[in-house]
Amino acid sequence: MSLVLYSALYGHREPLNLQVFGPFTDVRRVLFTDRTDLVFPGVEVIHDPLNGLDPARASRRAKLMPHRYLPEEWSIWLDNKSRLKRDPTEVLAALQSQSGAGFFAFPHFRRDCVYQEGQAVWENGLDDYLTVRNRLNDYRAEGMPAHTGLIEGHFLVRRHHDPDLVVFGESWFEQVVKYSRRDQLSFPYLVWKQGLRCEFIRALDWHETVEFDHLDRRYRSPEFPRRHRGWQAARRLWHRIRR
Repeated sequence: MSLVLYSALYGHREPLNLQVFGPFTDVRRVLFTDRTDLVFPGVEVIHDPLNGLDPARASRRAKLMPHRYLPEEWSIWLDNKSRLKRDPTEVLAALQSQSGAGFFAFPHFRRDCVYQEGQAVWENGLDDYLTVRNRLNDYRAEGMPAHTGLIEGHFLVRRHHDPDLVVFGESWFEQVVKYSRRDQLSFPYLVWKQGLRCEFIRALDWHETVEFDHLDRRYRSPEFPRRHRGWQAARRLWHRIRR
């Protein structure tokens, strides 16, 4: 069963994470980037120009459409701020034992609702407020219910050439280009619209499999204005007390 690990880094907002693939070297490892100065020992670096996109959207091109770039049957996507902790062949074997689905992801650590996620996105300055608000209004107008589930987009396991997944990946990238660049917003919408068979990962423990915040981004400056900062601070306090 052919398998590839891959990640992406576009622009200069964060450093290259040399630990993203962990110590695992028995499978092909690929990094997509628009930068010509990056050197990643033991990893195949594929130069992929922006071609008119901003770095955030360009980084989603291979992430959301691996069937265009990777000939292997399966892939594991890791965000640049992550670190793989478990052997990737064991990961794939465990998920294939879980079910015959072609798309697996961990559930979001806190939320299960695209409307709540949209609010978190614009509150934290992760995308343009009007873009996100208008898109969520469109979801409501189309009848998309709340609490339909939410994934952690930092770690994805997929079978590439399933026809349904190919259509889904193309549609997913189109959503990111036309609307919000936050792919976690358009994912549940498209699952609801297209009826994609995808599964939350149950066969693996999240913390034993991948570290999501290997790069400390607490001090990263947002690209868009933050909103409701007092409310955010109160909510963080509430979650600390709850834990």
